[in-house]
Amino acid sequence: MKTITASSIFLVGLAAFGTTTTASAEEMAIAIHVEPSHPMFKVGERLKESIEEKTDGEFSITLLGTEVGGERDHLEGASYGEYAIALGGSMPMTLYAEEFAAADLPFVYGSSEEAREVYSGETGELLNEQLIANGNMRLVGLSARNPRNLTSNFPVETPEDVQEVRMRVPEIAPWIQIWEEIGALPSPIAWPEVYTSLQTGVIDMQENPVDLIHAGKLYEVQSHINRTEHVYSFFHWLMNEDFYQGLSDENRDIIIGAIDEATSWGNDMVANGQADLYAELEELGMTIVEPDVDAFRSAAEPAIRDIADSYHPAVRDYVLSLVE
Repeated sequence: MKTITASSIFLVGLAAFGTTTTASAEEMAIAIHVEPSHPMFKVGERLKESIEEKTDGEFSITLLGTEVGGERDHLEGASYGEYAIALGGSMPMTLYAEEFAAADLPFVYGSSEEAREVYSGETGELLNEQLIANGNMRLVGLSARNPRNLTSNFPVETPEDVQEVRMRVPEIAPWIQIWEEIGALPSPIAWPEVYTSLQTGVIDMQENPVDLIHAGKLYEVQSHINRTEHVYSFFHWLMNEDFYQGLSDENRDIIIGAIDEATSWGNDMVANGQADLYAELEELGMTIVEPDVDAFRSAAEPAIRDIADSYHPAVRDYVLSLVE
C-alpha cells in the first residue's frame, strides 16, 4: 500500500524550489522512474553525493523513485515544479519536443555519438526551446543506453529472415512503421508480458538492449541474440525551468557540472558492462549473430524518409544525410 499522500507530494514540490527545511540546507528533489538496482538510479546517487559535497551542504538531495509514480508522473511533476529534476526515457521527447524526437529512430545511426548529434549545436538549442515552451523543463544531461538488438529462436542475418515473423516492439509509431517496412509483423506488447508472449508463441521475436534481455531472463525463451544494434537511445535528465532560473550562477555551474560528471561516469559503467552481459548470455546458452545491418537499413529507408518529413528541418536533414 502506498503511503505517499497528496500533501506530502506537495511538500516535496515546495522543497524542489528551495524551501529551507533547516537553517543550512535547501531540499532538492530528483525523481527517477527506475528501480534502485538500475544503472540510472546509481547515476542519481552519484549526482546526489556530488551536489551535496560541491555545495558544502547548501543543498540536500532527495531521490524519489517509483513510490511517487512512473515516468510520465515524474515528467509531469518536474514540469509543474514538484521535482527539480526528473529522469525520462524516450517519453519526454515525444511529449514535449516531437519535432526533435529522432535520436532513437531505428536503423539510422551507427553509434551513440551519431545519435547524440541531434542534441548538439543549433539543433540542441531549438530542442531545448521546445522542451521549455511545452514542458517548462530543459534538458541538462544525457545518459547513453545500450543499443537495442533482436532476439529469436533462429539466426537472423538479413531482412528475409524476419518476413511475416511476429515480433514485439514498444508502442512507438515510427518503430512499428519501420519494422513493417522491413517485412516483419510488429506487435506492441507491454514489457511485463513479453516473456510469457514468447513462451506461449504469441510472438516469435522481440527487441531490447542486452541488459533488459538479461534482466528479463529472455535466454529461457529465446536462443539467439542478433546484433542489429538498430536503436541508440538515451535517458534524459530534465530540470524544471523555474528552478534552473532561480539558481545563482555559481550553484547553476556546480549542479550542471555535477550532472556532466555523473552522466559521464554512468556512460562508462553502461558501456563497460555490455561485454560482460554478452558473455553471461552466451554461457546461458544464447548464440550471438552478426547480421547484415546495412541490408536492414536499406530495407528500412523508405519508412525512415517518410518519418523524417515530420521532423524539424534541421533534424530531418541530419537524419536523411545518414541514410543517403
